[in-house]
Amino acid sequence: MVLEEEEAATRVYEIDPTHTNVIFKIRHNSVANFYGRFNTTQGTINFDQDNFERSSMEITVQMSSIDTHNRTRDGHLKGADFFNVRQYHQAKFVSSGIEEVGDGVYRVRGDFTLQGKTVPIEAELTDVSAKNFNNFDMLGVEARFSIKRSDFGITKYLNADDPENGPLGDQVDIIVGIEAVGQ
Repeated sequence: MVLEEEEAATRVYEIDPTHTNVIFKIRHNSVANFYGRFNTTQGTINFDQDNFERSSMEITVQMSSIDTHNRTRDGHLKGADFFNVRQYHQAKFVSSGIEEVGDGVYRVRGDFTLQGKTVPIEAELTDVSAKNFNNFDMLGVEARFSIKRSDFGITKYLNADDPENGPLGDQVDIIVGIEAVGQ
């Protein structure tokens, strides 16, 4: 009976790609941060409003949807030097656990796959909000995490002796602002 109650408390939310943002930041030429985004996402969140720690999420990003406001640069990033979108179409995150670490702040653990390599990561989740808006059950959450691009074999323009001070840094900071609709 407990299992049925847990299942009843959990609701599936489909990520709304029109209102979900994936933004990244990387250090450029050791002097400035460079920002870009990915425009195409999909996924689901199994949300337990009574106990968010029993929730789970799976998010997929289409790597060909990279947008840096420069078509030439976007084409280079889609190529073999960086994302190799012909071979690796998607990046994917699948959660393995969520825990509360502060008032309204959560840590989600899971596996992040990019370039065919899977690395465990942790992300901070904030702004978790579930509401009914215009007769739709909506869920919002923001996730922030960092990866090292070298962990995924992306080393073009990386200074091996000082990874954060070169043409391109190794650390990539990522913000995922999610809006999802209850199914």
